[in-house]
Amino acid sequence: MVRRVNRKSKTQKAAVPNYSEDRKTSGPDPKLAIIALLLVVLLIGSSLYLTSMVEEAPEVSYGFEAQLLTNEHKTEAGYDTDFVLIIQNTGDIADTFDIGVKSNDGGFTITIEEGYDSIVLGTDKRKPIIINVKTSESAQGMLYAYLEIKSRGDPSQTSDVKINVNTEHTFGNQTSTGDSVNVHYAGILASNSKLFDSSMEYIWDNYMYRNDGVTEQNRHTATLTADNIGCDAEGYPTSDCEGKRVMVPGFDNKMVDMYEGQTLSVRIPAIDAYGEQKDPNDPNSLSGEDLIFTIEMVSIN
Repeated sequence: MVRRVNRKSKTQKAAVPNYSEDRKTSGPDPKLAIIALLLVVLLIGSSLYLTSMVEEAPEVSYGFEAQLLTNEHKTEAGYDTDFVLIIQNTGDIADTFDIGVKSNDGGFTITIEEGYDSIVLGTDKRKPIIINVKTSESAQGMLYAYLEIKSRGDPSQTSDVKINVNTEHTFGNQTSTGDSVNVHYAGILASNSKLFDSSMEYIWDNYMYRNDGVTEQNRHTATLTADNIGCDAEGYPTSDCEGKRVMVPGFDNKMVDMYEGQTLSVRIPAIDAYGEQKDPNDPNSLSGEDLIFTIEMVSIN
């Protein structure tokens, strides 16, 4: 009996091992590569954006103007007078301005209004500051001093304002409660320095910041008569007062104890002017406004 033997065919191919799993684990992960690429793109984009922001940032300019409402005041040696300094921010960003005394050749005692030796102003805004100047008893002739205004935003921005005082003057009598007086005056808004009324010819000719509605047609230069200064508004006769005052309290009270020929200024809160409540029906009303008046005492009647 012949045994049958099974033999492999010579043409049968050997089994090929599967290396796919090995390739999967040994090669780079495509997901990680994509994530890395996205991160690079984001970083490049952020850098370009920040660079463009820096390049497109607008330039900032600083600047201001400073002037006096009135100058060359007459005073008697040993007495005082007030100036009103007006500062306007002409830059395109809010700035802080410091006011100080640069030089004092007149030997004055110069006092900057309390709380106003440093002010903050928005762009194109103005603010008035009262400067008191007291002369020495030995003062003679025309004397002067320089105020210095500095920008904090740009310290190179400075301005000098010259104050002139003529001490070759003798004051007249001093006013007292109940007097009737004649004065020249100029009134500006404390909020923006705009002129709303004046009897001073110099102001009409030289000061251009005027309140809405104030034109050359409002020009008048006669003195103002104020009766019963320092009296109340009720008009009850007293030993000093024969009638009631005719001016707003802040203005009226400032005229008491002034000398004939003296020029002083006063900041008046709305409550002592035309009232604290703004008139909604009259945009040019002085109610609700703090005021500054410069007053020249001309004579006592």
